[in-house]
Amino acid sequence: MSRESLRKSGSLWTGRDAPASILVMRPGAMGDVLLTTPALRALKNAFPKSRLTMLVTRPGREILAGNQDVDEVMVLDKSSWRPQVEIIGAVKRRKFELVIDFLCNPRTAMITILSGAEFRVGYNVGLRRFAYNVVKPRDEIRDGRKVAKYAAEVNLDMVRYLGVPAESSGLRFDVDAKSREAVGKFLTSNGLAPGGFVCVSPAGSWPAKTWEVEKFAALADLVAGRAGYRTVVLWGPGERELAERMLSLMKTPGVAACETSVRQAGALLAGSALFVSNDSGLKHIAVAVGTPTVTVFGPTNPVTWNPDSPRHRAVSADVDCLRCDKNTCGSMDCMAKLPAERVYAVVEEVLRWVRSSRQ
Repeated sequence: MSRESLRKSGSLWTGRDAPASILVMRPGAMGDVLLTTPALRALKNAFPKSRLTMLVTRPGREILAGNQDVDEVMVLDKSSWRPQVEIIGAVKRRKFELVIDFLCNPRTAMITILSGAEFRVGYNVGLRRFAYNVVKPRDEIRDGRKVAKYAAEVNLDMVRYLGVPAESSGLRFDVDAKSREAVGKFLTSNGLAPGGFVCVSPAGSWPAKTWEVEKFAALADLVAGRAGYRTVVLWGPGERELAERMLSLMKTPGVAACETSVRQAGALLAGSALFVSNDSGLKHIAVAVGTPTVTVFGPTNPVTWNPDSPRHRAVSADVDCLRCDKNTCGSMDCMAKLPAERVYAVVEEVLRWVRSSRQ
């Protein structure tokens, strides 16, 4: 097949034998990796005998632990130039037949073109498009406008472009028995039962998309006083002080989560009636384990990062500057002008919907 026909292919694997080995690349944050899991499932369903390897950064390895759609995880260490050079050699030695690059930044484009793979799939972005011989348009354009889609669906579109059937955008996150046992002991020691508490995380990966901790505390008091749920405050590395500050601001009794691994955090979220947070990786874990979510959005687009489901609701302030995608902001209007009462109203709606769906 010529390079040009490969570039134009929308059904590359129709009528072909399964590739012997596949490398999928999505180095990035926990949520970014979780949002590729539907695509991984589609690939494994289509090619059950193919060896599927995923290249991620360290947080992604924890997300994929126990994922039966993945045969091997390779970790890209970006701490210095040496391991980044070494990963190129490691990829080349494995002689992958098919490489799919979901990130398509200069680093992953370089790994792709040096992989030696016969089929190299990526987006049509700048000069990086020359790293790929199967090139997909990055955006779907309709009526002259870019179509916003849930990120998991965007990833599924990539494998659909190869002719691979892909239907479910449900995220996959596996919680092991040992993590469930550890969380069970924590809940028992704090007088909590599964479904009888609400998890909250006041932390945020960007300053501009972090709602004030004082408002999270006020929200927790509303949840306790009106809905009758105790709050468990989740925290990760470097966030314990923030969790303790939230608890100190609350007027109702709350509980700080124990120090957890990523999979233990998943087990705790699986037992929660609801999860409330900023737009964060933990929110995607909650979605994956089936826990309803309410997410505060400001600079990021909820269409991209929130499933289209009544179980998962987005809430934002009424300001004109939403969806700016800025990491930092001088005014922080989208966070400052969102009151706790408004977020609680959405929490109440989701809890009511969950109760009615169980009847």
